[in-house]
Amino acid sequence: MRELDVQAVPEKLPEVLQFVSESLVEIGCKDKERNEIEIAVEEIFTNIAGYAYDPAGPAIIRVELSDNPLTVSLSFIDEGKPYDPLAKPDPNVKLSLKERSRGGLGIFMTKKFMDEVEYDYKDGRNVLTLRKMVLRQPEVDLTKAFITFFLATIHVFVECSTDDQLWSGLPYFFDSILGGPWAAPMFIFSMGIGLAFTTRNKPVDLFVRGVKILMVGLILNVMRFLLPSLLGFMITKDQAFYIDKLPYRFFGNDLLQFAGLAMIFMALLKYFKLTPWKIFGIGLVMNGVAWLLRGTWLDNIMVNILLGHFIGVDNGTELVMSDFPLLVWFLMYASGLVFGSYLKVMTPKAKKKFYMLVSLPCFIVTTAVYIIEYYMGFGMMGGPGANVFYHLTTPEVFLCIGTEFAMLGLCYFICSKCSKRVLDVIEKISRSVTVVYVIQWTLVWWVANVLIYIVRGSKYLPPLVSLGLGLVLSTASVVIAQFWMRFKKKRKISSIHGL
Repeated sequence: MRELDVQAVPEKLPEVLQFVSESLVEIGCKDKERNEIEIAVEEIFTNIAGYAYDPAGPAIIRVELSDNPLTVSLSFIDEGKPYDPLAKPDPNVKLSLKERSRGGLGIFMTKKFMDEVEYDYKDGRNVLTLRKMVLRQPEVDLTKAFITFFLATIHVFVECSTDDQLWSGLPYFFDSILGGPWAAPMFIFSMGIGLAFTTRNKPVDLFVRGVKILMVGLILNVMRFLLPSLLGFMITKDQAFYIDKLPYRFFGNDLLQFAGLAMIFMALLKYFKLTPWKIFGIGLVMNGVAWLLRGTWLDNIMVNILLGHFIGVDNGTELVMSDFPLLVWFLMYASGLVFGSYLKVMTPKAKKKFYMLVSLPCFIVTTAVYIIEYYMGFGMMGGPGANVFYHLTTPEVFLCIGTEFAMLGLCYFICSKCSKRVLDVIEKISRSVTVVYVIQWTLVWWVANVLIYIVRGSKYLPPLVSLGLGLVLSTASVVIAQFWMRFKKKRKISSIHGL
């Protein structure tokens, strides 16, 4: 614990900020969290200096660090007049600056930036305590960064390769390995880890986030399927290529549809206060049911599409966008939640030991299985067929979980050799994974199915050309996403201040 005793006057603000900043740097706090904490500190101390005393008085700023998970607590203690800043309702930031009532903006921003804000009046002193979780797992960030960077390359190979090409060489590696157990499962597994770490995990929080993700998925389908298909059809009049499969594409389920439904379902489970292991058990039952029902096929197109959001729908020949059924993949999400609940309370020594003992065997076993599947011509889980690829059985889900442990262990040891600057870049890419996903799928579909198809009369490319195009679009997706994240952050701050 560190303490600073100062006079509560505006002139002491630089000293307070320096004290807090040094304390945060000392514990290795990330830039984003440190910036948000410093903004909150400035708001709170300015209020104390301006209103607690007449004319001035003492203030104590206390910085404490707690484990399980790693959290910074900042307490502001003064002997001024009693005042609970949390009692005042939040200002309506949607109103213009002229329409708002004065005050309340500082504590509103503080509550937005912090995980917890508490007020107490005890022994004649005001005590305002801020808490924020400052621990990120760099190995999780790195796995997400790898996936994020290669997403467009994976999807270029999917869109620009024939079925025969996808069974060997570079197309097979990017589609079936990077795009299979090393990408989609890790994406979902990391969702569960993130849920274990966030403090905004109340049922209403999860429900709202789930609905927002579903809306983003709908917008993505407009951008990557509806608009390019209509434009392509207007130019080429090729109904078979652009229009016939559009209902499956537009209304089908993909990663964002699964993420939204899974978040909403998790909100229901959280409402009943189920433990991570009980949620895992429910996910296990769901996957078993989906295993029994996979391959379901009905004669009604829209019913098949609707069912495809929940179970694996495929008759072996017809295209159905049923890549991420809820009952199939929720077990992976629940597995990440269980692992995350242990990961956030592991000491650095325990985490290193875990990865040393678990990751290497997982890497050996899973790699051997994938090599055998490749040389047997079986395909990476699920067997041949357009969409049964992601209709995983329960053993295949556990194989994917082993793959994620192998990836996390490898990334853990890579991160241990990285500088802070490199880790900061990795973290920024990791935070933008959803934005990158939306951008890259939009770019890939427009380039492959509109630009290339219209110019060449075919969207299929040689593997090396697909690799080059994929790397270019992957890089562009990551760069555009970073600009978008910065713009979004500036816009959010401007809207709060009414600028």
